[in-house]
Amino acid sequence: MENEVIIAELINFFVVAVIFLVVLAVAFRIFCKHFRFNDKNVEIYGLLLNLNTSSLVSIATITINYLFLVWWMISFKGVNVIYIAITLVLVLISEAVIDNFKGLPLSMLLSAVNCAAVQVIYLIYQYVTVEEFSYLLLIVLGLVVLFVFLYFTYNLFRQINNIVIKHKYLKHKKYTV
Repeated sequence: MENEVIIAELINFFVVAVIFLVVLAVAFRIFCKHFRFNDKNVEIYGLLLNLNTSSLVSIATITINYLFLVWWMISFKGVNVIYIAITLVLVLISEAVIDNFKGLPLSMLLSAVNCAAVQVIYLIYQYVTVEEFSYLLLIVLGLVVLFVFLYFTYNLFRQINNIVIKHKYLKHKKYTV
């Protein structure tokens, strides 16, 4: 791909991300009116409230990576070096900011799996649209997109869980001098 096309697509992602954040902010604004602070509904908010800044930055980075991967998947773009670099840099920042260098190889491997899943979707999409249209392949494409989306979501929640557990451990760790 040419650099101008990639930059235009990244600007497109930026617009999608801003729209997503605005919709998310409006949804939180509407739904938070119904919460009381003694309800069980506020547990996620309380969980994020008790995290330190580095954990919040890590969660924000993996959330941006998740949004980027979902955008990349549903835009049916093939794998290119810039997209892979963006994903790997976001994962690296997420792990480095919370000093989780032991988990970095696994996170990088899972990022490679994410990129491979996006490429599989792209190949199926190209075959359905360019080579031969088939309703069966269209159904397969839809199921693969659904599976990969669920995998991305699972991976996001797994990483958030790891951050929260690590923060909880550090918060209650007793230091001796």
